[in-house]
Amino acid sequence: MRKDLKQKFIKTEKNLNSKEKSISKNVLLNTVLTLSNFAFPLITYSHVARILGPAGIGKVAFVNSILQYFSYLAILGIPVYGLRECSKLRNDKEALSHLVQELLVIAIIATVFSYIGLIGLIFFSETLAEYRSLFIVMGVHIFLNSIGVEWIYQAYEEYFYITIRSLVFKCISVILTFILIQNQNSILEYGFITIFASSANCIFNFINIRHFISFKKKKKYNLRRHIKAVLILFSASMVITVYSNFDVVMLGIISGENEVGIYNTALKIKNILLSLSTAATSVLIPRISYYIKNKRLDKIEHLIANTVRISMLLSVPASIYIFIFAHDVILFLCGREYLSAISTLRVLIACIFPLILTNLFGCQLLIPLGKEKRYTQSVFVGMWINLALNSLLIPHFGAFGAAIGTFITEIWNVFWMGNGISEYLSVIFKGICYAKYVIPIVVSGIIVMPLCFFVQYANCLVRLAVTSIIFFGTFYFCQILNGEPLVRRFINRIRKKLMCEFRDNE
Repeated sequence: MRKDLKQKFIKTEKNLNSKEKSISKNVLLNTVLTLSNFAFPLITYSHVARILGPAGIGKVAFVNSILQYFSYLAILGIPVYGLRECSKLRNDKEALSHLVQELLVIAIIATVFSYIGLIGLIFFSETLAEYRSLFIVMGVHIFLNSIGVEWIYQAYEEYFYITIRSLVFKCISVILTFILIQNQNSILEYGFITIFASSANCIFNFINIRHFISFKKKKKYNLRRHIKAVLILFSASMVITVYSNFDVVMLGIISGENEVGIYNTALKIKNILLSLSTAATSVLIPRISYYIKNKRLDKIEHLIANTVRISMLLSVPASIYIFIFAHDVILFLCGREYLSAISTLRVLIACIFPLILTNLFGCQLLIPLGKEKRYTQSVFVGMWINLALNSLLIPHFGAFGAAIGTFITEIWNVFWMGNGISEYLSVIFKGICYAKYVIPIVVSGIIVMPLCFFVQYANCLVRLAVTSIIFFGTFYFCQILNGEPLVRRFINRIRKKLMCEFRDNE
């Protein structure tokens, strides 16, 4: 009996270790996907911004922000709940199939109610009458998103499939952008392109879902067992959507389309930077859920420490650089007519630091620990804080006021979510010397600032190239000297590969 238990324990350890090896590949693939989220908007947004102008960009952003509410109503809290629950059942195809079928039924029912609300809004609101065509074109994504089942592929950690599929459709989206966006009247075309890649991903996902589940109904559906958790997570996601998009809606109503276009420009740059941090986080969520279930605190500590290090190596220095050189970044990406977004961009860049922490506290710990209520409480109160601040600040300061409201809201979320996982805070912050990251950033800034005077009359692209090479070169050189664990591991892997290739050539 003891021998069988010992063999079972050894087998479990081997399975855990084999999965652990795949984490680095998953993070790498998701980082590639994240970088593509940076690269593809960089390729297309400059073209679109110059042709459509702030007003054209603002119209599509305004419609998209409203559609976000109905999209979240259609999927409820299923993506987060489905990811967590499917991670537990991925070795049981029959149970997994039944779970997915039940969640899809809930999603389709919710989608019907979502479309009823949307149709009522766009056909009976005089304010939204001029946007009706955009709503029809972009509204198709609501249904496709509800059946897109991305959470199944994440639960199985199929990041190679997710990455390749996304890159293919993004490439097609880029081609369509340069073909279809030709003048200021190409607003419908831009609306279609905005939802094209994600909609195509959803269609492809649904077609390939049969590799993981069966659609044969083998027992009666019990939808009630999912409703409570789904609605709690839906409440959280809906509240986040409200205060993430309501600033855009309020700007559109109070300050006009031009101000929305300015704000949306800064928001896009901020979201790209934030995604550098969440690239690792989103990969680790199913694994952390698994370790929490099996009480593997040592594994959780290791994953959390690496998440913090990745943020300190990628998002933090990139945020500081863009904060300093906001003028050149906006000038290069969008043109001179968007330079009024500089102050807004700097405030939104400052939001990245609390957002890294709330992402860690909420997505990586509160939800896997089953503390959805704490997470929902935080974002619910945050929504009212954000709405109150927007009402006070937007009429006087426009996009800059909306950015200030967002920053204060994220500070609140850090405080409340952090209190909910106080027992884990020592795990998060122990064993990492933050001075090894902060000091190199300060040194990089001190070295690069005098260069601005020498290259101030150069082309914008040249200025960005010179300053970025010096800034990031100095930062990562300091990390090599400090022996930063992830940097050292990365260099060792490259060295081993080069040595292997050298031996093969011999």
